[in-house]
Amino acid sequence: MAGTIRVLHVDDDPYFTELTAAYLERTNEHLSVVSATRAEDGLARLSETDVDCIVSDYDMPDQTGIEFLEAVRETHPELPFILFTGKGSEEIAADAISAGATEYIQKETGTSQYTVLANRITNSVAQDRARRRSERANHRRRQTLMRITDGFVEMDADLTVTDVNEQTVELTGLSREKLVGMNYQRLMAVDDSNASVEGYKEVIETGEPRIIEAKSDIKPTRWIEERIFPAKTDESIYVYFTDVTERKRRERQLQTRTRQLQGILDSVQAALWMRDTDHRFMLMNQNYRELFDIDSDLDVAGTPVDDLLGADIAELFKAHDKHALSVGEPVEVEETLETTYGTRVYLARITPLFDDDGEPFATAGAAVDITRRKEREQTLTALHSAAQTMEQSSDEQTVYETLVETAENVLNFDLVAVDIEQDGYLVQEAWKLKDDDSGYYERTSLDSNDTFAVRAYNSQETSIVDDLRESDITPADTDYRSAMTVPIGTFGTFQAVSSDVGAFDEYDQEFAELLVDHARVKLEQLGGD
Repeated sequence: MAGTIRVLHVDDDPYFTELTAAYLERTNEHLSVVSATRAEDGLARLSETDVDCIVSDYDMPDQTGIEFLEAVRETHPELPFILFTGKGSEEIAADAISAGATEYIQKETGTSQYTVLANRITNSVAQDRARRRSERANHRRRQTLMRITDGFVEMDADLTVTDVNEQTVELTGLSREKLVGMNYQRLMAVDDSNASVEGYKEVIETGEPRIIEAKSDIKPTRWIEERIFPAKTDESIYVYFTDVTERKRRERQLQTRTRQLQGILDSVQAALWMRDTDHRFMLMNQNYRELFDIDSDLDVAGTPVDDLLGADIAELFKAHDKHALSVGEPVEVEETLETTYGTRVYLARITPLFDDDGEPFATAGAAVDITRRKEREQTLTALHSAAQTMEQSSDEQTVYETLVETAENVLNFDLVAVDIEQDGYLVQEAWKLKDDDSGYYERTSLDSNDTFAVRAYNSQETSIVDDLRESDITPADTDYRSAMTVPIGTFGTFQAVSSDVGAFDEYDQEFAELLVDHARVKLEQLGGD
């Protein structure tokens, strides 16, 4: 085990404490032993200095070893404590373990007992340090999960909850203590046909992510959207969920509006239209016209869809109309379209309309922009995948490369880079350039304070500059216009740069900070291992 192990040995025999210290330090060079001949002196030592493990005799004049252990546990409930005594019995051993002793060893003759003792000390401290590292990592992980606005639940293969974030507590109304350890299926008293249970088991079996929408089993009046991801290392699953009751309410309102389409066309924000069975427009609202840059004064009644829209879009819309007419009921489709506002994703609901004889005569459609929601889902998926990759990384370089590659894929800016701290400098470790001719700083002094990366590192705060031309710092490339820099703790900085002014919004910052948090936690784990 790397690092010094500080041992406090308490025994009323001063000759024996000196002998034990000599043998232990000779047996293992990492052991450093301090001694006390009274339990009271041992407690004083413990309050004055850091100790990794206590070794104590049982039979001492002022206190027994177990009484000493009980006093230690009042202030150090987890500190490794080994009862090393010549007064051995099953009763004493049982009392020691009940009082919280880590190990119980009976003194013997010969020097081999010190080798055994040294090994027990080393193993006990290694386990304690591993436990504390794990607790710190879990604490940081929970802090990261608290920043995610969605609810988060981790479940094992039996659908027993192993972790939740604070948003889950808020959304469900159940305490963390009640949630963790509960079996979802048994607690909800639902069978395999339950939508959520069916989704969870399918992801465990197939290893493929899935998104479901269903009424909440905990709050039946609420609708929940669940994004379910498989763990890469075992059969656990991760569930991110959002209360979409308000969205479902809006969708129901939209269905009502489609039945009253003519009177409310221009009073809703959705793009609305109506086409006959020959795919000729009967009407459309202003939002639809603006979507495809159709003149507001143009009378569209009787105009074929092919005459107003591009060939590819026209064929797509006609296929949707035919499907709705063939099934005789409303259908919902997601469409990625080139519009006046650029490439956007829309959720469209297309409803067949019937005359008094039950014959279809038209389709009415309504579409809402869900681009931001889809981007959010893609970002969450990328963040989850990156976190999984980082968690399995065995070296810092893989963490840095995962950080840069994930950010480049999601943010898609001119430069994405990681600088690491080395001997008072920030040195570029990993980067992605959109243009090979773009400039960047390979090495900057932390004393200079003349780059955004250095300032963010020294302040340990995220920095966003909307227009670099208004800054007192000269960028590495004169074409750069805006920059975002996030410190990776004391390890270095993450930076994204764009040639557009004001390229970074609050969602970019939230994504970058969550991604960097995952990287920082893993780097700290690698540094502690």
